[in-house]
Amino acid sequence: MQAILRKRIGNSKGVTLVELLAVLVILGIIALIAVPAIAGVIEDSKESSIKSTAINMINAAELYAVTNDVTEVTYDNIKNDYVKERDGITWKTTPKFDLSGDEIKFSGKATIDDDVTVNFNDATVNDINESEGGDVGTSAGGEA
Repeated sequence: MQAILRKRIGNSKGVTLVELLAVLVILGIIALIAVPAIAGVIEDSKESSIKSTAINMINAAELYAVTNDVTEVTYDNIKNDYVKERDGITWKTTPKFDLSGDEIKFSGKATIDDDVTVNFNDATVNDINESEGGDVGTSAGGEA
């Protein structure tokens, strides 16, 4: 009788309930770690999208000023011919450009998908590239 039981147990090819539960617990732990990390990456990419749009607008303002030989540029000057609006980005305040110094300074407030907001306050291209977070420029807390 014992020989028959050993033979049947030895030929067993199924998975026990304990093994199945162990695999599910491990997958659950991995999911708990991965989901918040992925959410952070998505938020950072949205913030980066707004910042790259701001840099493109600064470059467009500079191109407009040089092409038209002017010292003042407004958002209305560049929005049709120099800048293409990106889907999802909404400007909560009208973007403003200051061309009086060595570098063009940009001010404005933008959101994307109503959950990520970036404030620009007299921000230069370097300020935007070096910034981390949603406030960029002179009012971002000290030196930007």
